[in-house]
Amino acid sequence: MPGTRPSSSPACRTRTRPRWGYTAVELAGLPDTDPTTLARMLRDAGLRVAGSHESLESLRADAAAVVDRVATVGGDRIVVPSLPEADRATPDQVRRTAEELASLASKAAEQGIRFGYHNHAFEFARLDGTCVWDILIESLPAEVEIELDVYWAAFAGEDPVARIRGLGDRVRLLHMKDLADGRGDAPPGEGTLPFPEIVKAAREAGVEWYIVEQDEPRDPIPDATRGLRYLEQLAVADGSRTDAKA
Repeated sequence: MPGTRPSSSPACRTRTRPRWGYTAVELAGLPDTDPTTLARMLRDAGLRVAGSHESLESLRADAAAVVDRVATVGGDRIVVPSLPEADRATPDQVRRTAEELASLASKAAEQGIRFGYHNHAFEFARLDGTCVWDILIESLPAEVEIELDVYWAAFAGEDPVARIRGLGDRVRLLHMKDLADGRGDAPPGEGTLPFPEIVKAAREAGVEWYIVEQDEPRDPIPDATRGLRYLEQLAVADGSRTDAKA
């Protein structure tokens, strides 16, 4: 995603991020890069892989290849970042998609790769008396982890603290970007979201990764650096990890 992309080159990003204070990345939106080469760049930069965003379309095309690539770069988690509109048009279609995600999670688990789902705002819109989010949470097995994007939940009118508490130990990762007054995103701590309460709820739920991310940064490197520094104040003292999205 453009939120933390100072260059189109993965080599540039891996050289730069350690200087910001980050020790891990979540992979998303990268240009085509040989996975062995990317693994070497990450290793040389001292960066772990918290997860990798992989589209449902790519998993449908060749799930085994996606799993192999994620494992090769050193990752142990695939996160589906969104759902195509056709796969969430009706409650029954959402349930069928949830079954497909569960099957993909099972196949990934056979190779030691965990599997999760990341939200945007559309999951919370009303759909025939319910919503995509509630159907997914009801239908997905616990093995499918949740990566809650607190900005998009709040953008949709949801309380991210309540959503974290409702998910309990199913939520393993958080995307930590703030909701600015104009409804755009901002580095955590520079908008309107109650991050101390978010981190408290996340700690109680056992969240493993707090991922600094922005879709539309004003200045990517300073924004990402300030986001990390702010979350360190809230999370590091509690023994939680505070890491970045690539």
